[in-house]
Amino acid sequence: MREEGSFRSNIVSYIVWLLFSVAILGLKNFSATAKGLNIPMAIFTILIGAAFLYLMIKRYNHENREFADNPPKFVESLSNNFGFIILMIILVCAMRISISFLQVTGKLPMFVNDDTASPDQKVFIFSLIVNIFIVTVIQQLTQTGFFFNYFFRSNNAFAAIAGLIISGVVAGLISLPGSQLQFFMMMALGWCYALTYLYTKDFKMALLVAMVSSTIGTIII
Repeated sequence: MREEGSFRSNIVSYIVWLLFSVAILGLKNFSATAKGLNIPMAIFTILIGAAFLYLMIKRYNHENREFADNPPKFVESLSNNFGFIILMIILVCAMRISISFLQVTGKLPMFVNDDTASPDQKVFIFSLIVNIFIVTVIQQLTQTGFFFNYFFRSNNAFAAIAGLIISGVVAGLISLPGSQLQFFMMMALGWCYALTYLYTKDFKMALLVAMVSSTIGTIII
């Protein structure tokens, strides 16, 4: 596990990562609207998002080298946890599709702050790329990677359960929910990602599940 560090420095660092997560999602939502895609803002969002992502990945990899020797390779980890990963992918996709179906049939209200349905195909393409390869990765680094490294390093049931619950709350909040329903859905998805991280002991597996979930969530809007 990660060497014990200053709790205060961890708090400060984590606030920075939270701000990065919220900022890039806010920029993405501002760039793509029902009126179409704001091209200059979209380019700015991608550039800033890529810069944030680079800094976060570089920092996360640096910290991992301090406490994890020979982390599992992606293929090795996926092979060792294949059944569980498939189960979690099915679960998160089922949640996404069920919510969307209930919204389409009028049984649940549409989300206020979500990817915007627009006749402009560029909006969909932009949202798909940014959601999967920038927003999702940044949010996963924030709500699982850095989160568990900084605050829930103890290898016991209490730390695992408390970390799982709070990680889901963080996931709900940094999604900038426009309604309680959206918050609860993103929180539940956050629990799935956190559970994947805790079960596999591999951030890459949580990221894989989250990227599949984000792809389905963007496509079915």
